[in-house]
Amino acid sequence: MKATTISMVLAGVMCMSMSTVAQADKHAFNDAESAVKYRQSALSIMRDNFAAMAAMVKGEETYDAEVFNNRANDFARLSHIPWDGFAVEGAMPGDDTDALPAIWDNWEDFESRANQLITDANGLIDAAASGSMDEIKPAFMAAAKNCKGCHDQYKD
Repeated sequence: MKATTISMVLAGVMCMSMSTVAQADKHAFNDAESAVKYRQSALSIMRDNFAAMAAMVKGEETYDAEVFNNRANDFARLSHIPWDGFAVEGAMPGDDTDALPAIWDNWEDFESRANQLITDANGLIDAAASGSMDEIKPAFMAAAKNCKGCHDQYKD
């Protein structure tokens, strides 16, 4: 009985502490400067993955299906990450950033483009899995078009 009671108390304490951690860490940042760094870091890693795929799509690098597939999967996983960093008070646009105020003036459009990028990134995973550049190139170009459209409107 005593062991059961101790186990229940420990389980309760663990649940409460996990809940507190989850509340304290709603985001990976807790101020405007951190939010800007967070989104910039995520977008930078996305860019690096996209550039590696672009080199293969353009024929500048030899196509390697495994590498391309890994880059596409990383890009898609990352495509969910940066957007919370745009919604933090004081990070609109924030200091030391190329983000234009137009993002927040046209928030619904920006959010729609972010969601479309996630969709495009998932389509790129499917195309990469085919191993066929005939499948990959249109999916890659759809994502690239989305990136460019957002950058043209919302990045200095």
